[in-house]
Amino acid sequence: MKRVLIVSATMGEGHNATGRALEEAVRRQWPEAEVAWRDTLDVMGTGVGPLFRWIYVSNVRSTPWLYEYFYRSLWRHRWFATASKRFVGLWCGPRLGREIARYRPDLVLSTYPLGTAGLAWLRRHHRLPVPAGAWISDFAPHPFWVYGEIDLNLVMHECAVPPALACVPGAKVAVSAPPVRAGFRPGDATAARHRLGLPPEAFIALVSCGSLGFGDVEDAAKELLAAHPDVVPVVVCGRNEALRRRLRPLAAREPRLRLLGWTDEMPGYTVASDVVVTNAGGATGLEALACGRPVLMHRPIAAHGRANAELMERAGLAVVCARDGELAQAVRTLITQPDRWKAMAEAAQQHCDRTGTLADGLLALAGGSTSATRFSGEVRRPRG
Repeated sequence: MKRVLIVSATMGEGHNATGRALEEAVRRQWPEAEVAWRDTLDVMGTGVGPLFRWIYVSNVRSTPWLYEYFYRSLWRHRWFATASKRFVGLWCGPRLGREIARYRPDLVLSTYPLGTAGLAWLRRHHRLPVPAGAWISDFAPHPFWVYGEIDLNLVMHECAVPPALACVPGAKVAVSAPPVRAGFRPGDATAARHRLGLPPEAFIALVSCGSLGFGDVEDAAKELLAAHPDVVPVVVCGRNEALRRRLRPLAAREPRLRLLGWTDEMPGYTVASDVVVTNAGGATGLEALACGRPVLMHRPIAAHGRANAELMERAGLAVVCARDGELAQAVRTLITQPDRWKAMAEAAQQHCDRTGTLADGLLALAGGSTSATRFSGEVRRPRG
């Protein structure tokens, strides 16, 4: 029986969402597998999780310039990236090593960069004898994500390979299928709308900015309502009840606006939508990609959000709407020029068709037969 350890972190829900998708894939590939989870921040010590979450939320909401400065410094100064990763590895590695020694897995899957730093430290110190892979759920890799000591760093698109190798030349990199739950796949939009009570002929814009509801969600809703009378915005507020309360007066005035809190129906709403509006490009962007839905990046958040948005746009999977009015204009363009919408949707679907399944990455990591393409050093185009 195969024993698999998933190393994640509760920093919002994105990293855990990737972990749940990997667990599903593990159980499909190896039905008798035993799967355990470790939260990196809990492993690092009491109080680390709440502190790091507070720092992250504060930076994104209040001091985005500081978050951007840290992110850019990782790219500009290799010594700074290396020192930061070594520091986190030293902090996390020995503690994570005790968990690995206790569980004795056959395979370790990381969905969180600080956890991967700990795994890299263990590998350097000959304390990680089993294969370890890192699923880089940000569309655009950054230096904290990629490690040369890890057996496989899995990125989300062919265009993400060069930046991953720029982070760590010679790292072992492969392109993964989007690590999303099985429910996120192309489906019947009409049936999904009927089941969810959405108008069948409307242009559905699903607004989802993660479990924390970051960013200018209210402005996005207003722009979408003003864009065209056929637009029905469906705003997922996640766990941000304050956002939901702020939007209720607008929803009372504009019955087209639908408000949701935390919901387990995200696969259905994504299939039912015409476009997905988000601002970071992590789990939400990958879910849209897996369902073949175009993405509109509205005022991307600092650092990794902007990098993800730029790379998704370069890949033909998203349109970046950074200024006032650009979101409304993008929606009008997609409504009046349906070929543009179709081209973006087809690009998403073709990418998913090329990358196969999550099992390919698991088999590549475990040493089994697979069609997954690996990159190391010189960049080559993937097969298929």
